Amino acid sequence: MTEKILTFYLGGSLLGINLKLAKELNRNITYTPVPGSQPHIIGFFNMRGQVVTLFDLAKLIGINDVNAREGLICIILKSPKAPDQVGFLIDRPGDVIEIDIEEYERPPANVGIVEGEFIDSVVKLKDELLIVINPDKIFIKQ
Repeated sequence: MTEKILTFYLGGSLLGINLKLAKELNRNITYTPVPGSQPHIIGFFNMRGQVVTLFDLAKLIGINDVNAREGLICIILKSPKAPDQVGFLIDRPGDVIEIDIEEYERPPANVGIVEGEFIDSVVKLKDELLIVINPDKIFIKQ
């Protein structure tokens, strides 16, 4: 059995989420910062009349993100609660790939506490390591 994974790059790392969880990819977004919000909340933006909370995924999972983003790209997730839309910034999109569920491995034990909490699994690809995140653990807790 296989799953489709939407891949993206963040801080030089290849990450992915199950394609079923992604609603859409938005490019060149403009957002409004929220003064006094938690450090991992970047702000809000209007997506066709719906307010989307924009997260800094790099801060949440502990990736050292030093890339200066010119055109902001974000992934919007499907929301279990219709009015609550969330998205997160990425450096650049990757591809949609099919992964056999037998290829998933548990993250190594030496992954940091915060980072490991949000990593669902890792997959060894031909040329790099894919880190599959669990958006439910990240965004439901917030």
